[in-house]
Amino acid sequence: MPPRKRTASAATAGAAKKKTDLDAIRAEVANEPDGGDQPHRGDQPYVVAIGDTSIVVKHFLDWPGSADDDLAAGRFGIWASKVLDGDNYAKVWKPMDPTNRQIIAFFGDLEVISGIPFVTRFALPTS
Repeated sequence: MPPRKRTASAATAGAAKKKTDLDAIRAEVANEPDGGDQPHRGDQPYVVAIGDTSIVVKHFLDWPGSADDDLAAGRFGIWASKVLDGDNYAKVWKPMDPTNRQIIAFFGDLEVISGIPFVTRFALPTS
């Protein structure tokens, strides 16, 4: 038996259902406790505590692609040199030479601020 041809009205009904489903998903997300937004809004840099100070991290959309590779490979110092805003790397990160505990805490805070799962994504030890 040959396949049934879809009529224009069937195609329109299918498109309308998809739109309705998408609208329902958007409404559900908008009604979540956080309003469906990440904790950090816009394309502004993130301000994250490390040690006894705070540093400014460029918004993740402004990171060079190689910074993602450095992060995935655990080259945190090289990553920091590419994504810390202004002189935060030279004046704070590099002289501090943060410990692994400080780096894990830093990425945990960055995760909360940005909504990006850094700590869970790379399964860093948490204790």
